[in-house]
Amino acid sequence: MLRGQIVPCFSKESLLMINKDDILKQLKQVLKEGQFFVDIKEKNGNEFSVFVDDFAGLDISECRRINKQICSAFDRETEDFALEVSSPGLSKAFKVHEQYLKNLGKQVEVLCKDGEKIIGELKAVGDQTEYILIEKKEGKKKETQEYKILIQNIKSTKSVIIF
Repeated sequence: MLRGQIVPCFSKESLLMINKDDILKQLKQVLKEGQFFVDIKEKNGNEFSVFVDDFAGLDISECRRINKQICSAFDRETEDFALEVSSPGLSKAFKVHEQYLKNLGKQVEVLCKDGEKIIGELKAVGDQTEYILIEKKEGKKKETQEYKILIQNIKSTKSVIIF
């Protein structure tokens, strides 16, 4: 997982607190084409971890750029917050539809709500409420089996790291 640097964006005299909506509003303005918002976590009321991704891949310099541009939109003399920008990480479950699209043709692990685990190649993705299609090759003859899984039946989906 790429980790952005935690940058304090406040002074000791800070009086105002910003919230997730303030951060997200600025984030939407600084994301480039191909980049997308994944998640935001808040702790202690003024520390934010923002997770973004890019269809072309996200490097640390892009995390820094996004962090810097968001921080520069706020008055450091009046607003109290710390911000970390990073990628969501390969081992984390998908949170948004774009992560499925980014991983088309790659190996994924799907855990269904009924407990079934399916590992295979992500072959197709419907819209955000429809389905995904997994192709799994099994046995010595590498027989192909397809699974069309409704989004509502998915508990989690993650990338499978192949070495």
